Amino acid sequence: RGHTVVWHSQLPDWLTAGTYTSTQLRDLLHKHITDEVSHFRGKIWQWDVVNEAFNDDGTMRDTIWLRAMGPSYIADAFRWAHKADPHALLSHNDYN
Repeated sequence: RGHTVVWHSQLPDWLTAGTYTSTQLRDLLHKHITDEVSHFRGKIWQWDVVNEAFNDDGTMRDTIWLRAMGPSYIADAFRWAHKADPHALLSHNDYN
């Protein structure tokens, strides 16, 4: 099982300290998901595509991805992961 492809808590400094446009962030996320899932295609059968996207009260967690792309980043992430490995089981992971 692959844990996790998109998580607000595990981002490199170059990303969080950078100044990127929404389009650039979307492209970076798309490439990251495609590269990661494609690399392990056929080896990892299940992915936690997005991790902890929601707060305890059910609202969306304020992340770099939400600010750049809006709530559609979650659907985009799943779409890109599915395209990278159509046979993998895809999940949203949360602790609650």
